[in-house]
Amino acid sequence: MSGRSGKKKMSKLSQSAKAGVIFPVGRLMRYLKKGTFKYRISVGAQVYMAAVTEYLAAEILELARNAARDNKKARIAPRHILLAVANDQELNQLLKGVTIASGGVLPRILHELLAKKRDQRQVRDNPLPPPEKRGREATSGKKGAKKSKATKPGTSKKSKAKDSNKEGTSNSTSEDVPGDGFTILSSKSHVLGQKLSLTQSDISILAP
Repeated sequence: MSGRSGKKKMSKLSQSAKAGVIFPVGRLMRYLKKGTFKYRISVGAQVYMAAVTEYLAAEILELARNAARDNKKARIAPRHILLAVANDQELNQLLKGVTIASGGVLPRILHELLAKKRDQRQVRDNPLPPPEKRGREATSGKKGAKKSKATKPGTSKKSKAKDSNKEGTSNSTSEDVPGDGFTILSSKSHVLGQKLSLTQSDISILAP
């Protein structure tokens, strides 16, 4: 129309602008006609498809941006898209059969390899007190020994020999007697149930 009539020229609006979406509605209509040429396509099919695709793209990009920010990166990489999809339950179910190129794999550490589990197993296998407690017990034992020595200043070598003889005679009366003519001087039991004994006898008795 001419300018004299007073009517303004109407500018053409695209289908995307009319629908209020960013994704191209006309292009999606063309793809739908090419892929499903047997069926009739309504007018709102391409608009609905464009809106759904735009929502999914915005959701994935938002999660990928958060993943890139957590990794201290300013650019979104395929790795960040993979992490974004895998950490979201609904997107992971939707794209479970999709392979993202150069995305890598998900970080997964077995529970058996964690440090806490390893420390707990060491404590179960070796139930020993920490070195500080063991050092305290050793020092307390030494102090007790010193006190016992201090309480008995008049002990001599003869009294010690008598005590050892008494121990030998008391041990000789135990159940594990080696035979006639033997005297057990001392015995010591190990952790595994083994018993070590020191015996004394005359050679004339052993000789044939």
